[in-house]
Amino acid sequence: MSTDVKMAWRNIWRNPRRSVLTISAIAFASLLLVFMLSWQFGSYNTMINFAVRIHTGHLQVQAKGYKDKRSIRLVVPDPEVVGGILDKTPGVAAYTFRANAFSLASSKDRTYGIIVTGIDPTREAKVSTLKKLIRQGSYLSEEDANQALVGELLARNLQVGLGDELVLLGQGRDGTIAATVAKVRAIYSSGQDEFDRSSIHIPLKNFQDIYSMGGAVHEVVALCKSLDRLPDVKSTVAAGIEKTDKNAAWRS
Repeated sequence: MSTDVKMAWRNIWRNPRRSVLTISAIAFASLLLVFMLSWQFGSYNTMINFAVRIHTGHLQVQAKGYKDKRSIRLVVPDPEVVGGILDKTPGVAAYTFRANAFSLASSKDRTYGIIVTGIDPTREAKVSTLKKLIRQGSYLSEEDANQALVGELLARNLQVGLGDELVLLGQGRDGTIAATVAKVRAIYSSGQDEFDRSSIHIPLKNFQDIYSMGGAVHEVVALCKSLDRLPDVKSTVAAGIEKTDKNAAWRS
């Protein structure tokens, strides 16, 4: 042992109480730092997972260009093919199909521009928290037709409540006029004002009939088992889509 090391060791124990207090302070500070960093990163994951479960999911499969144009004509023509890829991808917890259209929603006295989203009620409940966000009324079922879930702020703006009728008017995928009358089945509140102010959800089959979609959708939305598995899921799904459908694109 060198002279410097011996002197350092001797100095440490020259005042044992001071040395013990110093070592304890350093150890406590290090432990606290590790705890706070772990808690911080855990909080980030929790917040991200909570946010994506309201609507976006961890991963979305869309037609090329749909993200920028949001055109009703840019579709995933055979969503079951994408579903088959997701079924075989490790790390995918659930997925659902959605279709969207910009439309006018009219009540007795008011009209607003909104986004109508067609959802598969059973699949949607496994991917998003929409079912749990309902404050009045009840969630959609597979057999429902001409029923709608309406955001709380939109319902307030349109001055409608449960059982009231809304006229939905938009453009179909084939260029024809898409129109229907839907009853308010439930009112939901996500806490995200923009979402609650501008969205209506109807059954996917009903949406496809009204907007002349055939069997097509605009989005296949997937939820991963954990946020850490997203990169692997993303690359696997992208590779699978590239092999089966050259017109599809993915994004997370």
